[in-house]
Amino acid sequence: MTLDRAALLQTAVPEAKFVADLSPLMTEMHLIKTPDEIVKMHKAGDDADRAFEFAFAALQEGVSELQVMAKLEYDLKSMGVVGMSFETLVQFGAHAAEPHGDTGSTLLKAGDLALFDLGTIYEGYVSDATRTVAYKSVSNHQRDVYNVVLEAQLAAQSQAKPGMTAGELDAIARDIITKAGYGEYFVHRLGHGIGSSVHESIQIATGNDLILQPGMAFSIEPGIYIPGDLGIRIEDSVVMTETGADLFTHSSKELRIID
Repeated sequence: MTLDRAALLQTAVPEAKFVADLSPLMTEMHLIKTPDEIVKMHKAGDDADRAFEFAFAALQEGVSELQVMAKLEYDLKSMGVVGMSFETLVQFGAHAAEPHGDTGSTLLKAGDLALFDLGTIYEGYVSDATRTVAYKSVSNHQRDVYNVVLEAQLAAQSQAKPGMTAGELDAIARDIITKAGYGEYFVHRLGHGIGSSVHESIQIATGNDLILQPGMAFSIEPGIYIPGDLGIRIEDSVVMTETGADLFTHSSKELRIID
């Protein structure tokens, strides 16, 4: 609660004492998802897959990032999706080299890469996924960088197993990107927890010794961001099972050229 609400409660019940901080307990409870929660997250993932198709269909020469965001959200909500789990991110060309940027007025032109980071809400649970596509054409440089990100994402996804640490999972993707010569351009953690919120406490990051367990849900989202050039990220959210990572989203991750 906010400080104002806490003060109001204390005033209303002056004899009450706040004796415990339940935040650590709540955080621990959120780490492992129930079967019902996982079903809802799969439903949210299905809606995110539909959102990507609406997004790709909205691409045309000269359209702005904001126009594409508005169109894909309109189409999605028209089919009954209650809302987005965070502000949809659409970035074209060099604008996508800002990994923590926002949707703006950049116009799409032939030869651009288009990055979409989006998520939906289903009965209180959320999805979070990213796809990057090419518009009209793709250069050898763009394809090479894309393939490095894809290799890193698929490796982390396939090698994620219960008992490994979050830091070890981050290293799988980071080592691939570093060996390809792009380590300095992978500037964020590999992933974060997800559930009823789009950013929960799990940090898939360098040095984190959290042991990954069945029922934990988190994103796997390596990226390469070269200032003034391009930004590429590929992301799925997953739930850890006894045998590995189970994906919530299933949109193709092969490099797609939208013509």
